[in-house]
Amino acid sequence: MAEVLASRGGKAAPEAPFVIEHREALIYMLCEAAELEHGIMCQYLFAAFSLKQREDEGLTVGELAAVDRWRKSISHVATEEMLHLALVHNLLSAIGAAPHFGRPNLPAPAHHYPAGVNLTLVPFGEQALQHFIFLERPEGMEYGGAEGLDMPAHEAVPLMSERDIVPQPQDFATVGHLYRSIEEGFRHLAEKMGEESLFVGPPRAQAIPENFGFAELVSVTDLGSAQKAIDTILEQGEGARGHWEQAHFGQFVQILDEYRDMVAANPEFDPVRPVMFATVRRCEHDGTVAQIGERVTSRCGDLFNVSYEILLQIFERYFAHTEESDEQLGTLADATLGIMLRVLGPLGNLITTLPVGPEHPGMTAGPSFELFYENDYLMPHREAAWALLEERLRETATFCGMVREIAPGVIAAELAPVQDALNDVADSLASHFSDWGARSRFAASDEPQTSVTTDAPGGDGGLSRRAASLARAVAGAKATDPSGERLVALFDEARAAATDAGGGETTRRLAESVLRPLAEAISGRRLRTRAKLAHPGGVDAGTTALDAQLWKLAQDVTTTFAGWDGASEAETLLMEASAALQDLALGVVPASVRGARLATLRELTAGRAPEIRCAHNGPYLATNVERVRDWLGEEIPVTPQMALCRCGESEIKPICDGACASSGFADRKDPKRVPDKRDSYEGVQLTVFDNRGICQHSGFCTDRLNTVFHTEGAFVTPSGGRMDD
Repeated sequence: MAEVLASRGGKAAPEAPFVIEHREALIYMLCEAAELEHGIMCQYLFAAFSLKQREDEGLTVGELAAVDRWRKSISHVATEEMLHLALVHNLLSAIGAAPHFGRPNLPAPAHHYPAGVNLTLVPFGEQALQHFIFLERPEGMEYGGAEGLDMPAHEAVPLMSERDIVPQPQDFATVGHLYRSIEEGFRHLAEKMGEESLFVGPPRAQAIPENFGFAELVSVTDLGSAQKAIDTILEQGEGARGHWEQAHFGQFVQILDEYRDMVAANPEFDPVRPVMFATVRRCEHDGTVAQIGERVTSRCGDLFNVSYEILLQIFERYFAHTEESDEQLGTLADATLGIMLRVLGPLGNLITTLPVGPEHPGMTAGPSFELFYENDYLMPHREAAWALLEERLRETATFCGMVREIAPGVIAAELAPVQDALNDVADSLASHFSDWGARSRFAASDEPQTSVTTDAPGGDGGLSRRAASLARAVAGAKATDPSGERLVALFDEARAAATDAGGGETTRRLAESVLRPLAEAISGRRLRTRAKLAHPGGVDAGTTALDAQLWKLAQDVTTTFAGWDGASEAETLLMEASAALQDLALGVVPASVRGARLATLRELTAGRAPEIRCAHNGPYLATNVERVRDWLGEEIPVTPQMALCRCGESEIKPICDGACASSGFADRKDPKRVPDKRDSYEGVQLTVFDNRGICQHSGFCTDRLNTVFHTEGAFVTPSGGRMDD
């Protein structure tokens, strides 16, 4: 199939973009795109959940490996659909619109989308894959889609004219056609009203990669970044024009080809659980949809749907970006990830093993992604919204406990960690109530009602909250191999040392330079925060026991790094933790002890070649270098592994103190960067060679030249002026 499509597809003339003449019409179509991404993501997740997961379900070792690969691929595509949904919300926010997470329940009602777009939940198989390929097909490609699901391709007809003021549904032939029309709408309105008038949303209201771990999450502040966001969506979905092999479309084509080959080789091959689409409540607009009749299955379906509803409500609150501090926004982002990984994932897998009911013998259910209320009803005020979110999470955790009481033992055991996860997310929200002088109504009556801020004198600067957040991220990840289990053990050891350190500067460095990189290596996602931890008012415990803990931990992490097999992002994060621990273990001991420890560490890393690498959004990491000089050219003491400040915010420069994790430092170019200009000036010509290629890439080093270098007077002026001001 891939060969046939490659010979004919994606090269026809694109559809003409439909008309977008005013901001309201652009918002309307962006909301349509948000609904579409949301519904498509649910389809992919349903198919992934429906796949078998064990050999005892009738699969050979080789077949199970293929099925696991398909599940991971489809789940990855669903994750990228979540990225697309976030990008659409950045586009909405940039032009002053509110978030939009509402959508019709599936199957989508007739005529809700154009004739070529049909959204419903189908288990994995030939029909599902052909349906997915049809949805993701590039513009201009002829593909019939899935029989019984997809309408034949049609030529889209513009439904809105330049004279209309009320937006209305637009006809689009493909998802690519929709986004290309939106892109043309941005371009047209930017020309019509000016970029500053179009992009009125606050830049701070953008979702950022540090909160969700998507490096491709573009902050939209102008026409150029809007086009980049749309390009990201199109290239991941259908691929660059004529090159679709690695895009979503191509991935589904490859899975379908492999699936057909395996069925041809073994007609008995069946990778799918007997899953059918059935809802918990009667589908009001489609009487043909089955309804779950088995009690425990129905209750588990309710549990999934309510948790999913809470997830959307938290997303609504995050993307609204109103009164929340950066730290509170980070907590909301962590909450969404916790619900997805620790609640919806386990529940989705469980439901596909549970019977639909006596009306459908032998068939199992699947997650129905039903929405029973408007998910944007939350009060716009932070205190009320957070109180309602915590309340709903507690009610859901209690409901989970009730389901456990009526469920068989095996099912009850699988629900136990789900209940814990719901309470953990509720705890993470409640931990912020003191920020505005409130208290959770679920708190123990003897719990002191005090307001603690991150910079309160004598407090821990928010360190305990930060450590707890990182621990939740680790708890939500599943270590499936010895390397992952080893990292979890190191994290637990480091957290114990941070607790024993007494809340001083050692605790802060352990949190941001050891716990944070280890948690990122374990969870596979970025756990930065835009809330800079205040320097704690407490002091280090400074005990012999703490020194012994740090020294043992430094040896354990260094040994793990030295034996790490293969370069990876996890190895880089391990290097960062190891460098920080070596500095801590050597920093407060007598010279004689320091010399002996240095010798031990050098022996542990003797097998590693000298190198310097750049951590993503982090410090320079040096291993086994001979010498390091500071900015004055003076040599500084060298350890086998060193983390050197790259963000400029460390208070112990040139050593990194973890400030890059909370300062907003990023490898990418600063979005406020102005384009370089070439102007002619009278006088002596001067060529300046800068280090932009190896630094933060902000571009400020050249943007500010006109107020930095002078021919007379002070040589440097730290005014921050730009070249074209």
